[in-house]
This record gives sequence, structure tokens and C-alpha cells, in this order.
Amino acid sequence: MNELALFAGAGGGILGGKLLGWRTVCAVERNAYAAQVLAQRQNDGIFEPFPIWSDVQSFDGKPWKGIVDVISGGFPCQDISVAGKGEGIDGEQSGMWKHMARIIDEIRPRFVFVENSPLLVSRGLVRILGDLASMGFHARWGSIGAFDAGYYHNRKRLWIVAYTDSNRSQGINAKSSDKTRKPYTQRSDIARVVGEVQQGRENRIPESWILRASNGMANRMDRTIAIGNGQVPGVAARAWNILNCGRGNSANSAARR
Repeated sequence: MNELALFAGAGGGILGGKLLGWRTVCAVERNAYAAQVLAQRQNDGIFEPFPIWSDVQSFDGKPWKGIVDVISGGFPCQDISVAGKGEGIDGEQSGMWKHMARIIDEIRPRFVFVENSPLLVSRGLVRILGDLASMGFHARWGSIGAFDAGYYHNRKRLWIVAYTDSNRSQGINAKSSDKTRKPYTQRSDIARVVGEVQQGRENRIPESWILRASNGMANRMDRTIAIGNGQVPGVAARAWNILNCGRGNSANSAARR
């Protein structure tokens, strides 16, 4: 699938997509250091060439309609996480979701893949599910940490996979709904999906994957910031596979048509 990576950071999420067989065709990242890393990884041959935009607020998604299959992004979590002021999705930083939603609406991809703080559940998840539903997307969501995916640290993140009706037969096994059905949710933690999670715990991934050192993901002060804001590639891929497989009630769902 062709991916548009919003809030791309130093490329952790892009590498996660690469593990899934995706091809990144465009990225948006405002941090100069992180964007430089993305460009360098293209020069190194780790990433295929793709253009990098600097401002999600002015990015025009319309030219990419019909080209992009999946829009991914971990919009800023500063106003949602424990470290922030708790302003939620209306905060100055986390409010960037509205621009991600606009771009989704302009492109109308087959899939949307969102990552953020687990506190999003009480600080903006309802808004996001509602926005996605208003655009015709169903969504499955859940929380999974790096430790659950086989790493030596435990950074919980919330993941959302949204999809249209036309993609139900392509990996999503969502419950059917009629035209009058309103949004619904089912509480679950995808970290409890036994097969995926426990297999990962017995097959630890080298520390360099976590720190993005030997595979060139990020480097000192700027590098530390990029790591702190970045996604762990293997966790992103694992979360996508779990949510996209539709393992019964292993994930939360929301639907409206």
C-alpha cells in the first residue's frame, strides 16, 4: 500500500510501515532535525525516495487522492500525555488532529492508522472516532506497549486502525451495522491477544532497534528528542496486524453510517 506519513518524526513509523510492506510516497514533518534524518535515510537507501513537507497545516491532500492507500500519523500528544497540561485534543499541540482529519477527508484513503498516548481515551478519542465516522470510516482501537511486543521497555501507546466498508474483506473483520446504527465501543486491551504478544516476549528484538542507533533512526540532544517523540517500528507493525486481523472482541470498535 502507498502511505502518506503525517507527523513522521525521524521515521520510526515509516520503518514500521516498511515492515508491513508499505511504500511511503510522501511525508510531513516540521522538525528540521527529524526531516533531515528522513532525507538521509533516503540517501542511505533505507527508505525509497519521497518528498517531505514541513507544515501539516498548509499541506494540501487533494493532489494525493487516488494515490494514497493509508494515512498514518502520531499527532502531537503533549496536551494529552501525563507530561502535558491535560488540555486534551483542543490543546495547541494535540489540536493538530484537526489538520490530520482535514487531510484524511481530502484524500479519503482506504485506511487510517493513528498513534498517540493511552490517555487519549479520556482526552479526545471520542472526537477522533466521531470525526472518522462522519467520513464513513469504521475504527478499531486498543493499547499496546513496547514490552508487549517483545522489547525491553514498556511504553504504552494507543493505536487506531480505521477503514471503509470496501475494506472489510481485506483483513478487517468488523461487526456489521445498519444505516441507523450509532457509534458503539467495546472495551479491550489488544496487549492481551495471546498469540501475538507472548510470541514476541520470547523473541526479544535487539536494543539497537529500540534506540534506533545501528539502523540510523536518530542521534544526542536532537536524537534524544526524536526518540522520545518517535514510534517503535516493531510495535507499530504489531499493532496494525492485531487490529487489522479482527480477532473477535480483541479490539474496540466504532461504526456509523
